[in-house]
Amino acid sequence: MSTFFNPYAKNQAAKDAKNKVQTTLLAEGEERTIMIEFKNRLAVPLEVPSCRLEFEGKETSRIEAPPLSFTVPAKTKSFAVHFPFIVSVSKTEHKEEVKEENDTETETVPEADTFDVAGLCVTCLNRTFPIRFKKSEAEEVAKDESTTSCQIPPPASVYQRSTHNAPKQDEQQMVVRLESVPAQPNLLVSFAASQSPMEEDANVPVHLSDGEIFTIPPFRLENDLGKSGMGEIERLQVLAVGLPGIPDETLFDTDALAAALEEEEDVLTESDSEAEEDFEEMMDCDGLPPLKMKVIAEGLDLKSINDKSRNKGEGSIVKFQMAATHDMGDQLANGGNVRIRFRYRGPSPNPATEIWRKREISLRIIRVKGPRISSLTFRSDLSWGSSYSELCNSLAMQRRRLDATPKWESSNNKHRLQSRSHSFGSMDALSIDVTSDAADDSILNRVGMDNGVHVSADEVVLLMAVANETNSTIILSNKKGLVGGFEGSPMPTVKVTSGVSVKIPVVIPRIDRIDENGEVTDIAAELVSRTALQWESEVVEEGDDNTEKIKRTGRVRIPSRCLREIIDEHQSFASRICKPPVSLQVSIGEEAKSEVSLKIGEPVQVKTQVSIQDWVPLDVVEKSKVTLEFCCAEKQPGNNSSTSGRMPYVWCGQLRRTVDLSNDDDDKSHCARIAFFQCGVYVVSACAKVSSHGTPGVEEFWWAPHANIIKVNEEIQ
Repeated sequence: MSTFFNPYAKNQAAKDAKNKVQTTLLAEGEERTIMIEFKNRLAVPLEVPSCRLEFEGKETSRIEAPPLSFTVPAKTKSFAVHFPFIVSVSKTEHKEEVKEENDTETETVPEADTFDVAGLCVTCLNRTFPIRFKKSEAEEVAKDESTTSCQIPPPASVYQRSTHNAPKQDEQQMVVRLESVPAQPNLLVSFAASQSPMEEDANVPVHLSDGEIFTIPPFRLENDLGKSGMGEIERLQVLAVGLPGIPDETLFDTDALAAALEEEEDVLTESDSEAEEDFEEMMDCDGLPPLKMKVIAEGLDLKSINDKSRNKGEGSIVKFQMAATHDMGDQLANGGNVRIRFRYRGPSPNPATEIWRKREISLRIIRVKGPRISSLTFRSDLSWGSSYSELCNSLAMQRRRLDATPKWESSNNKHRLQSRSHSFGSMDALSIDVTSDAADDSILNRVGMDNGVHVSADEVVLLMAVANETNSTIILSNKKGLVGGFEGSPMPTVKVTSGVSVKIPVVIPRIDRIDENGEVTDIAAELVSRTALQWESEVVEEGDDNTEKIKRTGRVRIPSRCLREIIDEHQSFASRICKPPVSLQVSIGEEAKSEVSLKIGEPVQVKTQVSIQDWVPLDVVEKSKVTLEFCCAEKQPGNNSSTSGRMPYVWCGQLRRTVDLSNDDDDKSHCARIAFFQCGVYVVSACAKVSSHGTPGVEEFWWAPHANIIKVNEEIQ
């Protein structure tokens, strides 16, 4: 431990690092060059007829360094000359035996072949003279100590003199040390359709749209074994470099595959299938990196790459796929800096040393337009057998007739409404309750709070508009089932031409408001998952050589960010897509048939029953009110229809009944009779009007899933 600070002391560690000679590995059979700069102070050019490198070390005869002739221009401070040399392949391996004291076995360690560049042998001005490179300071100190240690005794202490006035110059290291290693492989990468290898700075364009899966043209991998034919690849890694959020990702490794085969497990097949599913389903999630890459390495192994019997152009084929998320947008700056890196190594000089090489291919991401879902429309009138349009028009007329009651009845209704409002509390109290309910925007509490008319079926019908903005015709499909349509007219696939927008009827199950884990369901994520479609472009032949365009594939879905904004702005969205709060059933007659034939004037009994769903909280049930109401509409007018203004039917009994949901003794049912005076086809159904005490004047109408059909004739056949 030092007791004081000496400002003139040198950093011994920096000095040792500076004097340390850097060893450069040199593969046998490969040509390398050493650049040496010359300086000419003469006013005339200096001709050098011969100049060659000189080496020191064991077996320097294996180094082939041809002499060069050159002319150094006049008054030149820096004239660079590249001297080529090559180390021939060693026919015999030099080994030395190392025997340990406690071990009877001997380990054979290969001896490292090192060479030092001693200098140059220059022929100039009619004479030949050597130019020696400066040796390292450590070698000079060792030489001085060997000559002077016996004459001058070592000093007890040395105080360093000040050198702050001396000019500081960083002397360039002139010692070049080379170590010969076994012949190394040289990986050649080319397109499968081409015979010429790709250059180091090759750029491959990748056209990607949001949600698209782009298949890069396949590459062929070959190993240039060189003159010796001994530079085989022992391990190969394929990496994706520069993906957003991931600095580098290993896509393929021959060492991992070999370990899996040794364990006799079918890991390759399972990993490929799982990777394919993850590769496609990763676009269903939000917040992921915008790009993902996958390698298809079927039949790629080192044996086929190192096969010497194959001619040039017969290497192993490897494919790559790149997927873009649906929210890729402008997240890639300047097309990204994505590269495919092939990292490989050959024979090692000793077990402690591995020599790795790499070859990279740059990918230039080009954003293009693709198919997209432009709009989504709820169409309850397309529900199978619900007769939604006819019943809604009839219900509106029925409510108008109710409002056009005599004055004495309307005054009584007015008094009832006032008394009902007093029972709920004052208007100030109502406004406070509404504010408190609005604070809790959970979809479980939104019962009777949204104005609208819906069908209480387990499925909902949507019209999904898909716009094709690509340059070719695409085919839409769905791995989970049909693209759209109904039971009578299914649509397994849909073809959309370029520049056309189509509206597809889609029937999807309503979303549960509580998921399997007992938590509130994410409506946006569920709707996006259920309406996602796959698309692929049609293959179009070009010219007489039957060459095909690149087949584009991908997935199209509703933009998640836009959908969440719509859900936040319009809270009634939950009532349109989620499971209804009530279950409604309607039956006609004693046998409860869906279709009944009657004659004119014959009455029939209509019965309905409502039940609350299990997911509705108890506090919401206590604040809710359900009113059952019958309705009838003429679907097909008969031949003997009378003049307008007269109703073709009449109800016998009470049309509306309020059900007490909190009372278990209430059977929550209602019945009435109906008779018809004209021939025709009629539909009869019932609706449940759900309202909440906290939102006066707001009613949700829920129709029964199916309407009953009544055919009225003059005589029943």
